[in-house]
Amino acid sequence: MTKISKTVSIPSVTIDNLSDYIELIEDITNKNPRKTIIYRGQPQDFDLLPSIARKNNKTDTTIKEIRILEEFKRRSRLKINTDFIDDWDWLIFAQHYGLKTRLLDWSSNPLVGLWFSCNEQNNLGEDGVIYIFKAKRSHLLNRKTDTKPFERNTTRVYKPHLNNERIIAQSGWFTAHGYSSTADMFVRLNHNTLLREYLEKVIIPSRIKERIIEKLDVLGINYERLFPDIDGICKQMNYENKL
Repeated sequence: MTKISKTVSIPSVTIDNLSDYIELIEDITNKNPRKTIIYRGQPQDFDLLPSIARKNNKTDTTIKEIRILEEFKRRSRLKINTDFIDDWDWLIFAQHYGLKTRLLDWSSNPLVGLWFSCNEQNNLGEDGVIYIFKAKRSHLLNRKTDTKPFERNTTRVYKPHLNNERIIAQSGWFTAHGYSSTADMFVRLNHNTLLREYLEKVIIPSRIKERIIEKLDVLGINYERLFPDIDGICKQMNYENKL
C-alpha cells in the first residue's frame, strides 16, 4: 500500500492490488464494529452529489422533484406490480430506471464498490476512487419518523426496501440528500463539514483497473451478477469476448 495523503480533510490511500484493498477493508471493519460501513465506487474522482444536483447544486429542485415524481407515478402504475409504502420506495424504483433523484448509490459490499470504480471502459485511463462512509447510528434515516423525502434538508444514510433485483444483487444502500436552506445548495457530501470526518477515500490507479476487474470476475462480481437482467447478460458476454 502506498502514498497516504489528505484532501478536504478526507484520508486517502492508494492501493497497488486487490490484496491491499482487502487488507484495508478488514482493518476498517475491525476498527469500526458499531458503525454501518458503505462503499461508493466511481471510475474517477468527482463530487458526491445526487444526480438531481449535478447540473447545478445551487438550484433548489424540490418543487420540481415533487411534480416529477407524481408524474412518474401516474405514467408507470400500470407497469408496476409492487405496492410501495411511501415516496422513498417510489424514489428507489424511479432511480433504478434512470430518473434523476436526490438519492446517491452506495453498497454495503466492498467488492461491489471496487467493481464500480474500475468497470467503465471509457475511463480506464483515469484513476478510480472508492469512498467509504463509516456511518454512526445517528446518520441513519429512520423510516418510521422520516417519511417525506422532500422535507429533509440534511444528508442521511438510507437502507432501502428490497424492491428491485439490482438493489439485492448490488447490496444497495443510498445517501439521501436535501437542499440546504442554510447553505443555499445541495451540499457535496465530501465537503460536508458534519460528515466528511466519517469518510475515507481509496484511490485505484488506472494501471491496475483491468487486472482488478479480471480478479473480481473470478470472484463472481461482474455485469451478469450485479445487473441480473438481459442487459447484464449482454454486457458480460461483451466483456468475456473482448468486444
